[in-house]
Amino acid sequence: MPESLQWFADVYAVHGYWVLFLGIMLENAGIPLPGETALLAAAFLASPHAGGRLDLATVIVVAALAAIIGDNIGYAIGRCWARHRIQKGKRFLFLTPSRMQKAERYFNKYGVLTIFFGRFVALLRIAAGPAAGVAGMRWWHFFIANAVGAVVWSAVISVIGYYAGGAWDQLHRWMGNAAWIVAVVVVVGVLLAHFLPHLWKRKPTEAAPPTSTNAPA
Repeated sequence: MPESLQWFADVYAVHGYWVLFLGIMLENAGIPLPGETALLAAAFLASPHAGGRLDLATVIVVAALAAIIGDNIGYAIGRCWARHRIQKGKRFLFLTPSRMQKAERYFNKYGVLTIFFGRFVALLRIAAGPAAGVAGMRWWHFFIANAVGAVVWSAVISVIGYYAGGAWDQLHRWMGNAAWIVAVVVVVGVLLAHFLPHLWKRKPTEAAPPTSTNAPA
């Protein structure tokens, strides 16, 4: 068993599902922790290949709840603290008042898709909750996209870890590459959705027929 996976196995053996819950919750609240790696390890440890040390269904439920709660904490921080700070003319990380206006327009159009698909990209998973809060995204829209994304993400990653965990090193590299592919697809999709309508509107106008300036005889 690889050393990193053995570390997770030892921690889970002592602290159970609480480590999984806290790791995923804190990552989704905006703290850069290896939540996805922790979920893959927990799912693999639930497989017969690893001796069935954990229960797969419990792993999925714990991960989904942790992701939902964590993202809502991040949203609350962004909405209740960072947004007011920016409105007072101060900065929050890379956000300024002018950039916040752009973020508001973006989340009004693409917020639901960003929250859902961002679940599968590490950097977006960490930043999505606080960013949605700062942008003033409606909480119900955020909650539904976040909850659905959390359930799908936890189930998909857990099943991958459960059945493919034996090839841990290859799986780890593949998941990292896949995350970047998803990120590129999302960015390209957003750019196309934004620019294509403007391109379609730019149709060449037909030249008007010349008018005669001569007065009738």
